[in-house]
Amino acid sequence: MIQDHQYLQIDQSEEQIRKKSSSTGQDSFKSFDVESNFIKPPEDATKRERNSNKNLWKMIGLGLLLHLLFIFSIFDVYIQSWRPLGMTPVQPFNQKPLAKRLMLFQFDGGRSDIMYGFQSEPDEPEKGKPRIPLIHKRVKEGKAAFGIQYAAVPTESRVCVQNMMGGYQEDMTAILSGWASHHGLEYDRIYNYVKAGFFFGPSVISSIFESQNCPSCVRVDFFPDSEINYYDHVQASTFDKNNYDKLKRLFNGTLIEDRQNKTLYDKEPGDKEKLSEDKLVVYMNWVSCDAIGTGFKPTNWEYRKSIRTTGKFIEELEQDINNYYGNDGETVFILLSDHGISDIGAHGDGNPQNTWTPFIIWGKGIKPADDEKDPENPETHDDFSKQWGLTMKKRFDIDQSQLPSLISSLIGLPIPMNNEGVLPLEFLNATEVYKANILLQNAYQLQTSYTKIQQLVQEKQKWFFTEHEHSPAKILNSLSELKKQVDKIAQESDDGNNASKEQNEELKKIISQTYVEIQNIKQGVSYLKLYQKTFLQVAVALGYISFMLLCFAVVFRYINTNKDTEDKIVDQNNSPFLKNISLIITLCFSGFILLYLNVTKSKPVYYAYFGFPIYFTYQFYKHRQFMNQGWGGNILKLIGSYALIGLAGQCLMYSFFDRNFISYNFLIISVFSLIHNRCSFGKITGTGARWSLACALISIFPLLPPIIGVNDFNYVVSFASVTIATFYFSFYYFKNELETSVKVMTLLILYCGGISLYLRTFPNSSLVPGFIYGINWTVLISLVGSIIFLNLHKNSDPQLRLYSLVVIMINLQLLFAISYDALFILIFSFLLKAWIDHEKEVSVLIQDKQKIFPIHFYTAFKFILIMNISFFGIQDLVSLGSFNYESVTRFLVNLREILTLVLMLFKLSIPFLCGASAFIVVCKSAYKKINPIGLFMLSIIYAEIMTINFFFMVRTEGTWQEKGSSVARFVISSMLTLLYVFLFFIAHILFKKTKIDEKYKN
Repeated sequence: MIQDHQYLQIDQSEEQIRKKSSSTGQDSFKSFDVESNFIKPPEDATKRERNSNKNLWKMIGLGLLLHLLFIFSIFDVYIQSWRPLGMTPVQPFNQKPLAKRLMLFQFDGGRSDIMYGFQSEPDEPEKGKPRIPLIHKRVKEGKAAFGIQYAAVPTESRVCVQNMMGGYQEDMTAILSGWASHHGLEYDRIYNYVKAGFFFGPSVISSIFESQNCPSCVRVDFFPDSEINYYDHVQASTFDKNNYDKLKRLFNGTLIEDRQNKTLYDKEPGDKEKLSEDKLVVYMNWVSCDAIGTGFKPTNWEYRKSIRTTGKFIEELEQDINNYYGNDGETVFILLSDHGISDIGAHGDGNPQNTWTPFIIWGKGIKPADDEKDPENPETHDDFSKQWGLTMKKRFDIDQSQLPSLISSLIGLPIPMNNEGVLPLEFLNATEVYKANILLQNAYQLQTSYTKIQQLVQEKQKWFFTEHEHSPAKILNSLSELKKQVDKIAQESDDGNNASKEQNEELKKIISQTYVEIQNIKQGVSYLKLYQKTFLQVAVALGYISFMLLCFAVVFRYINTNKDTEDKIVDQNNSPFLKNISLIITLCFSGFILLYLNVTKSKPVYYAYFGFPIYFTYQFYKHRQFMNQGWGGNILKLIGSYALIGLAGQCLMYSFFDRNFISYNFLIISVFSLIHNRCSFGKITGTGARWSLACALISIFPLLPPIIGVNDFNYVVSFASVTIATFYFSFYYFKNELETSVKVMTLLILYCGGISLYLRTFPNSSLVPGFIYGINWTVLISLVGSIIFLNLHKNSDPQLRLYSLVVIMINLQLLFAISYDALFILIFSFLLKAWIDHEKEVSVLIQDKQKIFPIHFYTAFKFILIMNISFFGIQDLVSLGSFNYESVTRFLVNLREILTLVLMLFKLSIPFLCGASAFIVVCKSAYKKINPIGLFMLSIIYAEIMTINFFFMVRTEGTWQEKGSSVARFVISSMLTLLYVFLFFIAHILFKKTKIDEKYKN
């Protein structure tokens, strides 16, 4: 227990040192430094401190490289995409196609709940009627099948359409190349096999519809994607109108002109011949839903209006197409969406609003939906689809990758060779022989791809390769036997037209067995894609673990060990025996790894995956004995502390699954701090009470819903609270200590908050006066520049500098704020101030402050927890699609991909820099004898524990949302570690020349 009089003794001891210094005139006492509160070390100690800083920064730099590299390791360990090319297509088995042509209407960004739903909003003209009457009409007439099409992730235009046209989806690395890239991966697709084809839509996906086998067979008519203004609903709707006009011109010959009397579409000489061909595919992309949904959110009346309007266009076009072909009944119609759109206007993740898209199909060769036995309690409908008013018919869902095989089976095309989807036979109105043959065609195509993938893997692995139990050769033999059985039945039953009941039952068994073989193929392909999974997992995990252990050892060496002990341990490690043995073992292991990687023709990055753990393990071996030196506590504290470190890392990890865990952690700290404060000081001090209160207040935010939209009331309350608090501290509490520039920035709060409130009055960003954007950019750049020049301010106290930084951050937050996010930064600032005072108070409990104690790990834990709430306090960003772009509209009229992402990341980093700066202040004011870099490396250990956990939690099975979220958690955790290092480095520079002012010492 430390009483108040002991604080007095500490102050008196400092005064005695000053008196002794003035009376003796000794240099050692003259060099007393108020910042460090101890005598300046001799020259050799100063040199050792420089060396320790150099080595600590070296470790951080290597750790930075490790994390940058290992972020991409999951794409080698878990998500390897083999894309075999040059295979011979599997032709249809001499069967007459079910239909001659296919018309595909794609709503870009169409949500299933809104497209299937009824008009119910006040702004809709026909309450109670379907938004797209054509859908309900065809289903209720018993002509169409319908359900949900599960889209792929990432749900971006090019990626989804690739899946629909080729049955091949790019893996999650596609999002790194940018969804707006015109050229995706090279792969096989439907348009390589059509006799004729048309495409109408944006240029961003036009290359997918070009035929490599017959370029003249397909006509691509597109408009530049750069012309789409996501904040101009009139212009977005115009593109759908243009599509409609072009198709009217194509199918009925009427010349359609736009308002400027410019011809929208002229028939080419070969168009008529193309339209008369069999195996024709016409693809129509309706872009207004995506454009309006992104700019105005799908809850906006303009989004629903665009769906109704485009639905009417499609209904008229269906009639025109049937008339053009004389109602010959040889046409198949498909109406679907490539992806949906979430409530916040995003679609780059696995949110069901983005991945559960509508799918309706009718026409020649289509089996209509069966009747439900009990429409009141339908078997195939859930609460989601019961709202559509179609419970009298059975719903049947498909995966997006199944579309190419379905299209091929309907119009008699080879299935694209990179296709991964399995044909949904339930949609086909055909004989059992036809179904068995077309499914076998699908199986042969998958088996051919499987064989090619195995060849590619086997070429690399050489004698290390082990074949899967269901090898391509075994599966090929099984399929050949099944094909013989089908051919025999077909010959006996006139291609199944006169098949007996027994023959149909036999065909159903063949179909069932074919599905089994297809499943075996998928297992084999999965085995090959993850062939080196365990091998690479071990390498990456060892990299993280070895770096974490090295952090322990290096910190203990340069903080806990005096020079004599360090020299003694270094001399022991330099003994010829130990040095040679460790070097020989390292060289032998490295040689074996190099040999294996060379023989298996591994990627160059694999050498780095193994190089890092070998290097870190070797360095840890050299530093291992330092972990037993200078620990500030007994052996029980040592064991207990390591156990608590692991447990604390696990607690931090769960915040990525549920934001509420951050609140629970802060509430536990709040209660624990009060108890600890009472036991240590005999009473609950004011500092302890403020820290406990701050923890309780900040814990409220993760319990609130994430900010997903503008809320004027929350914003006004936040703006008022921030303004009052900041004005009080700037013009009353710190009025004599602050620089004039800080007071000017305080006044700037009125503009930043006011302009954000003013911009809410504009329904369209394009209506905002241009000079406002110019002013906002000027303010933004000026505020960022003021951070750079903080080091030039005359005040050298770290707490005053931190307050100056907080004022800058509050201005920036107000510029971006859309709801209660401004209030969060205010409470967060109060938390940082309370934390600094709390650490200064509890640091007195440590008798020998130059050693690492369990309390230092507790401080590092609080730092990481504070950084976590900086990230999850007002949002739940476990996926790329969770970004809310509303705040970026203060600076951009049109959302530009790169600039938008940069602004969003900058907004997220605002509280991070404040947290990192507060950590520096804690080190300077509370733990003066502990190197701030060393204490920071202790906090990195917690981040490593989370990252290792997330690495092993990456999923390759399950729903797309589960797989995508598992990848996102690992990537975000790794990126946060990099961000911690970067912002700590910035904060270290900003506060490097600061010194504790006597006025703010206590």
